[in-house]
Amino acid sequence: MRPRLTLKTVAVLGASVLALPVLTSAGYAAAPSRATVAGSLPGWVASARQTGAPAASKKMSVNVVLPLRNAAAAENLAANVSNPKSAAYGHYQTPAQFNAQFAPTAAQVDQVRSFLSGQGLHVDSVAAGNRWVSVTGTVAQLDKAFGTTLRTYSYQGTSAIAPARAMTVPTSVAPLVSGVIGMDTYTVRHHTNTAKPVASGSSAPTASPRALSATNAPAASPAAGSQPPPPAECSEFWDQHEQKVPLTYGRTHLPTVPCGYGPLDLRKAYGISSLVKAGLTGKGITVAITDAYAQPTMLEDLNTWSALNGVPKMKPGQYSQAGTADPSTFGLQDECGGEVGWNEEEALDVEAVHGIAPGAKIHYVGAKDCDTGLDDALNYIVQTHSADIVSNSWGNFGEFGFPEEIALEHSIFLQGAVEGIGFYFSSGDDGDDTDGFAKPQVDYPSTDPLVTSVGGTSLATRANGTTLFQTGWGDTVDPVDFSTKPASLESPLPGPFFFGGGGGTSRQFTQPFYQRNVVPDRFSRIHHHGANRVTPDVSLDADPETGYIIGLQDGGTPFAEFVIGGTSLSSPLFAGFQALASQGRKVAIGFANPMMYNLGSHAFTDVVNPKNPVAISTESGSFVLVLGQDTSLVAVKGFDNTTGLGTPNGGLFLAGEKH
Repeated sequence: MRPRLTLKTVAVLGASVLALPVLTSAGYAAAPSRATVAGSLPGWVASARQTGAPAASKKMSVNVVLPLRNAAAAENLAANVSNPKSAAYGHYQTPAQFNAQFAPTAAQVDQVRSFLSGQGLHVDSVAAGNRWVSVTGTVAQLDKAFGTTLRTYSYQGTSAIAPARAMTVPTSVAPLVSGVIGMDTYTVRHHTNTAKPVASGSSAPTASPRALSATNAPAASPAAGSQPPPPAECSEFWDQHEQKVPLTYGRTHLPTVPCGYGPLDLRKAYGISSLVKAGLTGKGITVAITDAYAQPTMLEDLNTWSALNGVPKMKPGQYSQAGTADPSTFGLQDECGGEVGWNEEEALDVEAVHGIAPGAKIHYVGAKDCDTGLDDALNYIVQTHSADIVSNSWGNFGEFGFPEEIALEHSIFLQGAVEGIGFYFSSGDDGDDTDGFAKPQVDYPSTDPLVTSVGGTSLATRANGTTLFQTGWGDTVDPVDFSTKPASLESPLPGPFFFGGGGGTSRQFTQPFYQRNVVPDRFSRIHHHGANRVTPDVSLDADPETGYIIGLQDGGTPFAEFVIGGTSLSSPLFAGFQALASQGRKVAIGFANPMMYNLGSHAFTDVVNPKNPVAISTESGSFVLVLGQDTSLVAVKGFDNTTGLGTPNGGLFLAGEKH
């Protein structure tokens, strides 16, 4: 998620992790009795500096992943039960039925366990559904078991452990090992979130160094330079208040940033207020949310926030929690950015779902960390079928460099589709990722063809609360230099890109059937090797400058409210929409994309960036922001690679999904 730039402290870019293309190990050939584990040499190692080796006695835990049986048949089944045009639509399986037909067998698990135990590794557990075997061993034991050498590396300011060459296993078990997760300690997913509370007098979390450097305007020199203008008020609706700025697209006064939207504001803006008041609240539907860790006061905070924002408090049993809640079990605190940022993420996700669908049950699944713990959380959901709708506001930076993770998580999404579970993922907050890659990239898991990718918009409302306009979310930020006379903008307009919704064309996945004849070739065929998956699929408000008010007790501080944004907002908002659409349905929506791509244009509000740039000012007048500047991504008429099909068109969208 993203806090607003307009607040004194804001988030550093990226709740994500760098992942580069997998490179094969040069000059190394597996012995004839052993087979290479595909994709087991991390791509980032080729660009990293080797600093040494972990102690041979150091203990590490890894997951040895087993592949599904009859995976092709499972893929075909998932497509058919998710496609309204198929006779099998809605004929979902239970977890037990799926596992009996497709999961690794007990005999296969025993064979893998025997190999691992024979190498001196301690078998800790077997994941539900026989998906992987968790083992612990020393570095020396892991090196021997997997025919590699673990080394320590320095990469982009981070210290990590990774194999120096591709891993191997005996040919007798090679068909039963699709990957080994945990030997590479670099690729974890985490959030970095900071924001200043709305409530006056409340303390704010500490800002990151990048946030401070991004928001501190140049010091004014009263003797030689210009004076900053008096602070202006934020706007409750578009252009309610204005701030004086240097000449910007022909204007010397710009609208101030919105103050932040509450749940009732967004219901009105998206045309669902009357429906919710009439009883369409998501009653009888359960929405699951996955994040790392767990906010100990989440239910209390949710009820406090609800009372302040005109939303019913949770009824007994309406909120539940699974996974880890004991801080002593939390892992990878440094790598994941600590608990505070994830607590804010959890509050955003929970309060966004409840704000749109106040009658839905919310089932929070807290992971032990932001790495393999998230796999545990996803697997728990499909093995227990604890929800039909799952919102996930996390992801990797790019989609290369961790093929074993992709293979595992895709198999979980595959099981979810067969069971009638819809997974919704944020598309990312860094535009086309060219801040980290030479070429545009898209983020996994959002790019998986069996999940719904949710992108972002910037939302402006009228005085009556209805939508005035939307742009694709992409903000450039141009600081005002008060040391000059008159004051001037530091950079030529529109200024440097700061953050924006993720999207673009996958290099990992070919075009899924539901995008054929809908996604233009200019998006799907840009890699010149056939049509590929394009994200996002759908979008909602995500811009921190037009963000959402959340509340929580953060890191031991008293309850306070924050304005937050990012596609971490749009994903749970859309999950709330899906809860409304699911109420009263005969069968669950399940994997939603095949149905959504057939609803027709009337079900969506097409988001098109205006011809003339839209600029706003912070209350202080220290920054000018230009909206709709999402790197190489642009919102155009019809499907595009920054807002997808568009935003849900209120009751028309919900009515279309009722069938």
